[in-house]
Formats: sequence, structure tokens, C-alpha cells
Amino acid sequence: MKNPFIIIAALLTVALSACTSSDIALPKTENSESVIYVSHLKENALTALDLSTGDQEKVSLPFRFSSIVEIEPGKFMASVKDEESLYEINTMEGKVTEFMESEEGVLELLYDSENKSLYTVNGKSSKLQVIDLEKKEVLQEITVGEYPSKMAKDGDRIFVLAAGSGEVYVIDSSKYEISHSFSVNARPEGLHFDGEYIWTGGHGAAGEMNEKVFAYDPQTGEEMLAKETGLMPIQISQVADASSIYVLSHGDHSLTKLNRDTYEVERKIYVGDNPSYMISNGTYLYISSLDGDEVSILEKDSLDVVDEYDVPSGPFLLFKGGDGE
Repeated sequence: MKNPFIIIAALLTVALSACTSSDIALPKTENSESVIYVSHLKENALTALDLSTGDQEKVSLPFRFSSIVEIEPGKFMASVKDEESLYEINTMEGKVTEFMESEEGVLELLYDSENKSLYTVNGKSSKLQVIDLEKKEVLQEITVGEYPSKMAKDGDRIFVLAAGSGEVYVIDSSKYEISHSFSVNARPEGLHFDGEYIWTGGHGAAGEMNEKVFAYDPQTGEEMLAKETGLMPIQISQVADASSIYVLSHGDHSLTKLNRDTYEVERKIYVGDNPSYMISNGTYLYISSLDGDEVSILEKDSLDVVDEYDVPSGPFLLFKGGDGE
């Protein structure tokens, strides 16, 4: 017979290790390749939505994510605005792990795959940080305008939208120096570089309701285009370098598709109430609607709705499971 004290000690060791672990288990899924993960704003939780069956599994979190960015297939970095930590999400291992300490107030993350660096912008300190992920060290800090909330990258240029002061900062990432900055539209939101212009949207000046996105020359800061899309455009993106430009507007619950060459509206459709976030796998668009409590899937060219799923409690950020695309 085995020594009962050894058995008890082994069981106690397992129990203690489980209790002291800081890992958070992701929702269990049958087929990770067909899963999209949904973070929530109206509840501290994360839902795994199986797109092949519609099944949902939810786990509670002690926080709400403010930004999530893919580092490699199945691995993501995430920030929490009110926490002094960055987190790693590993969908292959099914867990969320505290990655490193950070300053409270991180609103947006951007990953540089060439340099394996992570960029963060902090709405509280008005700084951009450059982080070496392998060493888990902050390499550089750059002070920008008030309330930096969005970033975009083009080669050695990093564009930072300072939403509070209504400016775009252009940073030379080879020197980590501010090259120049320029003013944009009032109360801006959303930032995208299409290879030629830097685009912003937003809510408009106090007492006004903006229905346009604006294109600026990134070198001179001159406004080059203003295109009417939808009320309060908050996200501007492309699924590939030469693809159409997609504008998500939460004021009139719409998605607008702009021709990449002419910048004219090709199609506009209406989605769920208060659409808040959109991602793509190159074939489909996935949109979360915060007040509509739904996640929609659209064909990227026609904008035809492929499927819609009821997801309660304010679905917000989305990221794909499995080895992703």
C-alpha cells in the first residue's frame, strides 16, 4: 500500500498550485478553428462563439479589455485601461495570463512583427511606449498630445491619434522621435492609413453631428478629402492593402464601403444598434453591436449578411480562435 502521507502531500501540492495560479481559463470549445472570441463592455466576461453551431460559452473576468492585438496565430496581447498590467491570451492553450506590468491607462495596442515590438498609447499619461516583448522591457517613451487613443503604422512611420487635442502625431520609429504633427477634425475617432492618406472620423464639434471621414496628407497635414459615410464614424479599415475602405459608424448603426481608387461610396448597409468593432479574416467581416447585443458576419465584397448571432451584455472586441488568419 502506498504511503497515505505521500498521497495527501501530492494532493495538497496540486490544490495549492491550482489556487495560486493567476491564469484565467478561456471558455472550452469543441472546434477552435470555428470560434470567435467576444469581450464585453456591459459585463466583465469573455464569450467563445462557435460560428459553426451558434453555441456560446462564457467565462467571467476580473476586468474588461481595452485593446487586443494578434502577435502570432493563436496568441494575442491585451490591455486593460484600469489595470497596471498587460495580458497574454493564448487560444491554443486556452488561457489568459498576466504578461508584464504597465502603466494604468493603456487604450490601444499595435504590434510591429518585423521588430517584434509592441506599441501602446496611454490616455492617462499621454505617452506612446515601445515594448520589447522578448525582454518584457519598455524601450522608449514618447509624449504626444492629449488622450492618444489610436495608432497606425507605415514602414518607419507610426501615426498616433491624440483624440483629446485633435491631432495626429507622426513618429519616426527608426529614431523614436516625433517627426511632426497636424490638426484634424473635431473630436476625432478612428485612424487608418491607406497607403496614401491618413483617415480619421469621429463625433464632430460640440453641438454638431459629424457624418464624414476625412483624408489628410500625412506629410503636410492638409485635408485632401471629406467623404460622407455615416453618423459618427468610429472605425476605418481595410482587409488588405488594396482593398475597399470600410467605415463603421455607430451614430446611425451603419457600415459604408468606399472604393479604394475613387473613394466614392459603393454601398452602405445598416447593422445592429451601436456597432462598435470590426475585424476580418480576408473573406468575411465580423461586427459587434454593443447595444444590439449581436455579432454579425458579412461577405466583404457584397456586404450581404451571412449570419447573425445574439450575444448578450454588450459585445465589443473580437478576435479569432484557432491558428487564425
